[in-house]
Amino acid sequence: MILAQEHQYENLLTTYNMCKSDDCRLKSSFKLSEYYLETDEIDKAQKWLDSTKKYHQFRNDEFFKIYIHSLQSELFYYIGLNQFGIYEADKAIEAAKKVQDSALLADSFFFRGINEFEMNDMNDSYKSLKQSKMVYPNLPPKKHLRTLIQKEHIHNNLAQLFLRTKQFDSAVLYNANAYRYAQKSNSKRGIPNCEQTFGLIYLAKNNIDSAFHYLQKSSKSALKSKYYDIQLINQGFLADAFKEYDDSVNLYFDNGNKIINNYPVNRSFRRHFFSTVLPLFKANGNSESLTYVQDQIIRLDSDVRSKGNMHVQNITEQYIKNENKLLNLEINKLKNQRKTSFLQIAALSLGVLVMLLFVILYKRKAKIQETLLYQKNEISKDLHDDIGSGLSSILIHADLLSKQPDVNDNQKLLLSKITLTGKDISQRMNAFIWSLNNENNNLRNFCEYLKQYASNLMEGTPIQLSFTQNIKEADHVSIDGHYRKQLFFCVKELLNNALKHSGATKIMISVLQNEKNQLQIIIKDNGVGLVKKNTFGNGLKNVEKRISEMQGKLNIIDEMGLNVKLSVVLK
Repeated sequence: MILAQEHQYENLLTTYNMCKSDDCRLKSSFKLSEYYLETDEIDKAQKWLDSTKKYHQFRNDEFFKIYIHSLQSELFYYIGLNQFGIYEADKAIEAAKKVQDSALLADSFFFRGINEFEMNDMNDSYKSLKQSKMVYPNLPPKKHLRTLIQKEHIHNNLAQLFLRTKQFDSAVLYNANAYRYAQKSNSKRGIPNCEQTFGLIYLAKNNIDSAFHYLQKSSKSALKSKYYDIQLINQGFLADAFKEYDDSVNLYFDNGNKIINNYPVNRSFRRHFFSTVLPLFKANGNSESLTYVQDQIIRLDSDVRSKGNMHVQNITEQYIKNENKLLNLEINKLKNQRKTSFLQIAALSLGVLVMLLFVILYKRKAKIQETLLYQKNEISKDLHDDIGSGLSSILIHADLLSKQPDVNDNQKLLLSKITLTGKDISQRMNAFIWSLNNENNNLRNFCEYLKQYASNLMEGTPIQLSFTQNIKEADHVSIDGHYRKQLFFCVKELLNNALKHSGATKIMISVLQNEKNQLQIIIKDNGVGLVKKNTFGNGLKNVEKRISEMQGKLNIIDEMGLNVKLSVVLK
């Protein structure tokens, strides 16, 4: 299999090097990107996809636009930048609707769905996967340059979604469909994958006999097709199925280690295997095996994180760099249009009026482009600063945990810190991506995002949250991404400090728009107020700085609790 892959790579690279035209290079670079995706070399896949974008930038080819956005969405899926993956899938969906190609449209909805699944957004994931199933062509789709998903992929992912939500009857139904399609097409990976899904469904239902039957069947199919990754994690699931019997747990654990030692298996599948057996050894008290498994997980995590942070950063920088090039091309295009329009105005003697209209439109478009460019550039810095420092913290805590002989109170504390760090990074990432999306540039979306964050923050606390808004035609009142992000972080800082220091039982949030076109956000609690001047620490200084940058006002009334009002002028 390895020799075949090397031969395929040599053929693709030779074809690319022999190309005499950009059209040939366009197709060859795209196939090389797909090749590296299949071999799990994501950074190289991204580089070749960026080359494809370079050759495509001056073409008006909607089909290739779909290929590029779809593959980019898949790349982001594999490195965990799922919000970016959804954004690219949406662009592929829009282009696929224009060309009215149902196979490409199904492919685009599928990648939107699996990215949403990874973000644990089950409702939207179900809608996207269901839409992919509905638009998939009844007849075999016509040949495309892009390797498209098959029916088995859609049905199997729907089965996994229903398994996650414990809707077992639906999971069995969709997986049976996927299994039938995989057998019909003799899918070497699809068959053991569907058999494994059956095993997991019956394992979740505590039907051990059926789970054992399908997991064993999946292992045999995987071994026959040389998919050792599926065979490996099946050993973990079999150990879980017979967790009541220590001998069986040890047997399947030994089988898994033999596979790891004898065959090349991806890190993520090795970690999945060790994570599955870890709680089993905790339960049966096998300290020797428990220590070994913990050590393997820590080593794998350390390796992935040490390489993963730079890996994600490189991919993100390449993506942002390419997006900036596209933006610059659009700006140059607008400049050229301005020159052409000016000549037309002079020739038609429509003079001042038409020229003024054009200048106004051009400046407005240029300003939008500059704002978007600024936000795109911020992504690279924010990802590096926040994710980089967060992952470093995780590494430190994980390293400390590895030096402990067994799980104790200190380890629990460290694990808690790891979880809090991860949640904070995820929330910051979501806020960055949310601020980047122009579709969110209205006050209704801002209010809904604010309300959702506040509700999630106060959930499980004794604090009663009240949220009101008084904004006429909120859908039509614009607020750009930079303003949204700055205001959100201000509110986040104030709410977190109220939660930690105020001792309040009630927090009220009001969002309103006054006659002077000012947006006012009022946060009031019934706590102890500012007992000390440094109650907020650097938090209040950060809020003051952000509001000052927006040329707004910050008013604080420390009476019967704390009443904070943020005021900014809507542009």
